[in-house]
Amino acid sequence: MKRFPWDNLHVLLAVIRAGTLREAARAVRMSTATLSRRLDTLEERLGGKLVERTANGCAPTELGLRVLTFAEQMEVAAHGILREVETPAELTGTLRVNADEWTSFLLIGLLPGLKKAHPGLNVDVLTSQEPFNLVRREADVVMRYAPPETSDLIGLAIGDVSFSLYASEAYIAEQASAIEQQQWGELDFISLDEPRSDFEVERWLRGLADAPKPWLRCNYALGVLDGVAAGGGLGIIENKVARINPGLNVVLPAPQLTRQVWLWVHHSLHDTLRIQTLIHYLRQSWNQP
Repeated sequence: MKRFPWDNLHVLLAVIRAGTLREAARAVRMSTATLSRRLDTLEERLGGKLVERTANGCAPTELGLRVLTFAEQMEVAAHGILREVETPAELTGTLRVNADEWTSFLLIGLLPGLKKAHPGLNVDVLTSQEPFNLVRREADVVMRYAPPETSDLIGLAIGDVSFSLYASEAYIAEQASAIEQQQWGELDFISLDEPRSDFEVERWLRGLADAPKPWLRCNYALGVLDGVAAGGGLGIIENKVARINPGLNVVLPAPQLTRQVWLWVHHSLHDTLRIQTLIHYLRQSWNQP
């Protein structure tokens, strides 16, 4: 039996995921011509078309979709091998942690303690609204507010985040009467823009009688913190984040918005020394005052 061109399967994955030969070639860092030839070789070896190439891009054929399933399984296995050989026996190297903005902010505040305990360990904090793909090794760990939905990943509860409605001391002094009497219609609000808006937060804000729509919206969570700190009005801020920013005071607690923070990790990486150290450290330090 002739050798099967295993290395060409990642070309197929790239083409199907990218949708065009040009974008796929960019993703795997080869020329479009080389990628096309390798795709041709794979199709010839398998005896059929894997993708239909049109002026608008590439779409997988029925055969391509069947092969895709096996190619993805091989990708997971390959990444598992890399994790195994790249995992050091001692705490050295770099951990890549993906989290949203509030969680990233809190995590960064805790990391100096981890560095002090383990000087050889470095951490990359990768902040994004949507979680990174752990199967594709885009990160080592993801932190989110719910357990993972796939059996490839292990989810571990780390701690909580809690929120309140805040304003600056200056704004509270200017609007003392309206705030004391909870005349929300007389006050100014700051929140995330619609694409980033959090449903639970928006629903809570709408539950304040006569509260106007936010006059200032931001496309990042810490923009709300900045706007409130600048005296622009009221905004929902994570409590631990607010406590380390002088000049912010709670206007109204929002215990209904408390969330559990989950750490996601691929099962093949879960038992490594670096991950277990991170898990233990975060569980010990996350909810400390």
